[in-house]
Amino acid sequence: MIGDMIHSILRNVLNANGVHTGIGDITRTLRIRRAYSDKPSWHWKSAGFRRMELGLGRRMNPHVAIVGESGSGKSNACKVMIREIARNGARVAILDPHNEYLGIAESMGAEVYDASYNGINIFELDGASEKERANELTNMFKRIFRLGEVQGYELYRCIMFTYTRMGSLGRPPNIHDLLYTMSIFKKHAGTAEARILDGLSRRLSLIDTGAFSRSTEMDRVMSGNSVFLLSGLHTNEAQSVYIEGFLRKVYSRMLASEKRDGGGFYIVIDEAEKLGQRSVAGRIAAEGRKYGMGIIAMAQRAKSIEPEIRTNASLFISFYQREPEELNYLANLIAGGTELNRFAEVKKAIRSLGRGSAVVMDSLEHNPFIVRFDKSGEERPCISYEVIKLSRRGRPLGELRDEISAKGLARIEVDRKLDEMVKNGNISRYDLEGWSRYDGPWYISMRRNSAEHDICIEVIRRHLERLGVKCSVYNSSYGPDLIAIVNGKRIAIEYETGMKRIESTQEMIRKRGALYANILVIVNNGKRDEYSVITGAKVVSISEFLNEDSLQRILPGSPVSPLP
Repeated sequence: MIGDMIHSILRNVLNANGVHTGIGDITRTLRIRRAYSDKPSWHWKSAGFRRMELGLGRRMNPHVAIVGESGSGKSNACKVMIREIARNGARVAILDPHNEYLGIAESMGAEVYDASYNGINIFELDGASEKERANELTNMFKRIFRLGEVQGYELYRCIMFTYTRMGSLGRPPNIHDLLYTMSIFKKHAGTAEARILDGLSRRLSLIDTGAFSRSTEMDRVMSGNSVFLLSGLHTNEAQSVYIEGFLRKVYSRMLASEKRDGGGFYIVIDEAEKLGQRSVAGRIAAEGRKYGMGIIAMAQRAKSIEPEIRTNASLFISFYQREPEELNYLANLIAGGTELNRFAEVKKAIRSLGRGSAVVMDSLEHNPFIVRFDKSGEERPCISYEVIKLSRRGRPLGELRDEISAKGLARIEVDRKLDEMVKNGNISRYDLEGWSRYDGPWYISMRRNSAEHDICIEVIRRHLERLGVKCSVYNSSYGPDLIAIVNGKRIAIEYETGMKRIESTQEMIRKRGALYANILVIVNNGKRDEYSVITGAKVVSISEFLNEDSLQRILPGSPVSPLP
């Protein structure tokens, strides 16, 4: 205990004077002992005062594998490494399933992307042919959804037909297009084939979200630091497909770039077991060194990490592990076999590790050593994440300033970050004018349609609730933008920006008429006259709707005075 205190004090003094850097203290190393026996044996010996330097550029490969049970310290060690990598000028992209890396995002100037909005269209060719991409996608879906050969064959046929169909329209397909193709095939299939297609449709519908319909600008991602929040994708399958799609785009850009020495871009994959075996991550691990690209993969079990990453990792870090089969595998891997009692000593060390300490196999060292990793330090609130979280349905500037500033962040920082996020496309802005109390800039991070459309829907919802009208937002192609309840009757409310054809709006009203007591169409002020030809619905401009004196005329039976 006293030795550890002296060790810690000395380290802090040296670090304060710039004498030592690094990511953790090396406490013990595995050494051979010959003193009292002709038969040599291995034992753990104190390392004195030594620091572990990251220096990934000096190793054979820039890849790192980190394993250990939950709560053993993997995430903390990874954060320490990420800070060191960013400090040395390399770029980092973090695939974060549980929003654990938001605290360091702000400190390293990283852009934050919400995967449920900043998508990856896995069907984009990225330099491959349609047949090559269809084959890759089929193999990926077979691995992630555990499909059989017959299912894989049917899926390949559907993917190829989808490429042909959408190619005639001049755009790449997406998962929604594939599901539509399956519905066409099912209508013309026999009983057995229809059953297979039905099973495929039900499985793939898990990823039929906006996350797989449009792609984030990958060139911008790879030119800076970024954190991708995967928590908005609520199934393991959706997260796995997103990670695989991201890695495929990185891989295609890697092959198109110039070769270089040293690590320039690192991908951090938390919960790497989601990828399974034969992932494209293996190809990046095998070829990435030549292009200055590295992978840091974390998992609870070493065997669940792609074999190419395990093989090419110059740093293999094992935190506490107690599961017998995994423990034997780790000890054998790190010890390099069962030579003498070397295996037994490594196994005993892994089983007795405390939180934050790990056994490390380093390509620059002949023998394993034990490291007590530094604490990742105090983490700042992430403005980007707060903006994304608070503006999912649309928020005015004043509310965003007040709520984020309440967390201890300066308003000038908030304004600067908002401008930056709009410029980078992470959020959208729409300015309201002549809207009474709702005037001013509004921001939205999770828009389904245009920024104007979705922000106006939020304004309509707020206005109705303020006046005591119960309503809910639907905003889907399968239903109205809002549903209001007046006198026990359901009223369908649609907002039209004026960008859609009048005929399409009229057809939509015809369908709504069979399901709702009344239909209200609210239109952009400048488009009011164009919608005068609409029948079967009451049409008003947004200014008319926001006039509280007109509410009874627009929605008869609604409350007449605003709630306090």
